[in-house]
Amino acid sequence: MAIMTEAVARDRLDLGRSELAGRQKQVKRREQYVHGDQDLPFAPYGVNAEYDDLRHQAPANFLGIAVGAPTQRMRADSIKTSLSDEDESKLWTGAWQANKFDTRQDLIYRSMMTHGRGIASVWVNKADRARPIVRPESYERVHVQMDPDDPFTPEYAVKIYTVTDRASNGLILPASVTRQREVGIVYDAESMVRFERGANGGEWKKTAESTHPMRRVPFALYDLHPDSDGNPWSAVDPLMPQQDSLNTIRFNTLLAMQFAAFRQKIVVGFDPRVVDKDGNVLYKTNPDGTPDLDGNGLMQPLISSPGRAGVDRIMAFPGADTKVFDLAESNLERYVAVYDSFLTTFFSTAQIPPQYQLGQMVNLSGDALTAAESTLASLVKELQLAAGEGHEDMLELAYYASGGTETFEPTAEIEWLDAEARSFGQVVDGITKLITQGFPRRAAFEMLPGATKTKLDGWMDEIENEQLSTRLAQIQRGFVDVTPAPTELEAGVDNGTPLGGG
Repeated sequence: MAIMTEAVARDRLDLGRSELAGRQKQVKRREQYVHGDQDLPFAPYGVNAEYDDLRHQAPANFLGIAVGAPTQRMRADSIKTSLSDEDESKLWTGAWQANKFDTRQDLIYRSMMTHGRGIASVWVNKADRARPIVRPESYERVHVQMDPDDPFTPEYAVKIYTVTDRASNGLILPASVTRQREVGIVYDAESMVRFERGANGGEWKKTAESTHPMRRVPFALYDLHPDSDGNPWSAVDPLMPQQDSLNTIRFNTLLAMQFAAFRQKIVVGFDPRVVDKDGNVLYKTNPDGTPDLDGNGLMQPLISSPGRAGVDRIMAFPGADTKVFDLAESNLERYVAVYDSFLTTFFSTAQIPPQYQLGQMVNLSGDALTAAESTLASLVKELQLAAGEGHEDMLELAYYASGGTETFEPTAEIEWLDAEARSFGQVVDGITKLITQGFPRRAAFEMLPGATKTKLDGWMDEIENEQLSTRLAQIQRGFVDVTPAPTELEAGVDNGTPLGGG
């Protein structure tokens, strides 16, 4: 195995850094929207605090539901390969269980939904070769360059991240004083080269290089809806404008609730300025008698207050031309109807069933629930298909990283937990009918909701133990003691008197 030259590594590092910088803004915006940090509805400049507070109350994060609903149902349970049962078990334990992928796998699925691509890295664990290091990677920090002749095969990968260290020099400095450095690592099918530089830029310095046994670029890709050029497609991008529209409708509804949900009092013909007996307007004056001017240098008239609106029970409006009347309150049901319509469109676009809208569906039967979840089930299966390919690639890399020497055949297949909503009674009834027709018990038990490989092994062991116990009990019940009873002479008794008695 050969290590890539430093010149090639530097060129790849520069290209990877440029690609990461080019997509950084969009990547951050997607992450913020999914986490609920979204753009506020538009408001004209200079609005008051009450108005601005309603803007901050308006956002409701439905993108989080669109991403979380399908990924919550994805749980890989085991893998079937061409390896021996022992090697397969060691691979799953060392690569999956040892790296806590029962929980960390969700990071990959969420990245698939958010950015269209999840990434997992694999590296040799020098401390324990049987447990390779497998980590979900950030789409913001890793760029995988595809082969121009085959856009679905990685040619090399670049990972860039920042490290914060304690500042070290000849001075005694507080513990809070730190320095940062930027790390860039370039990987190909045989080697890796590591570079470092200061966080403020400067020249990259090569600090390490090595080969690896993974036989290809040590990153597994989990691509959702890639195009013919191998570029991933984000499921979040088309939903972000719809999320903005929902926030705007909520904002308008809050405004109507705050300012138009009650009858509006209207006053016309009222002049609040104070006048003297001759009808001349009176102005504010300073203690020395000079006019009290405002910020624009204009005199300020004295104002007669009719009272405090919303506080005083009675308000007086002097003047013969003053008229007071009211306007009808706004009908909030129309706002709610529009909001529900937009929300239904959002969930339909995201393939989320209506029961995620509280109050839309209640007391569902098993068949109705299955029908309602059909679109989400289709999305989950599509995600499982894409993620399964990524997991198989990741476990292949882990197999070679752990010292595997046999060829990892492409027949590997990921087994998923069944998280689809079904009536449990119907599932059990169907499994029972299959078993009575001679269907293998283990294959039938795999259809039970929540069935895992570990649970299946335990169930099959318990069935064998129960069957063995049943057989032993049947044997014991069928055994008949044919030994003849001892005669009185053999027992040492003669007519009730012990032999030898006096």
